[in-house]
Amino acid sequence: MSTGRVASLQQRLRPACAVIGGVGAVLSVLAAFVAIDAFSLGGVFYTFDYRTGGWAGAVAFLMAIITVGGAIVVRRSPALGSTLLYIGGCGGFLACGGIWLIPGLITLVAANLALWAIRDPFADDAAGAGA
Repeated sequence: MSTGRVASLQQRLRPACAVIGGVGAVLSVLAAFVAIDAFSLGGVFYTFDYRTGGWAGAVAFLMAIITVGGAIVVRRSPALGSTLLYIGGCGGFLACGGIWLIPGLITLVAANLALWAIRDPFADDAAGAGA
């Protein structure tokens, strides 16, 4: 693929990453509220066993905030956004278990797409290459 087509693909991936990451972030916040026993959602959130209360809920809420930050930042900086989405998705699953499965998978899909949206630093047209 030519450089112009790759740059175009990278620019088109950024909004998709933000939308998918936003959906994952909203579901992560809902899962965090369930993990801290704030309310009950029922349905698909209770497919697998999970941990609630205390430290698990606090860490889950922190991971949800990190996921929201990654979804916000991913359009401006795909590398930072992808890192935050990975931390939030994996950390939330480790903190509270099965309740984070669906939000975590959606978040990790957004993180992988964000990796594809990162510009190649070794490309010939990179900033500073002509200096």
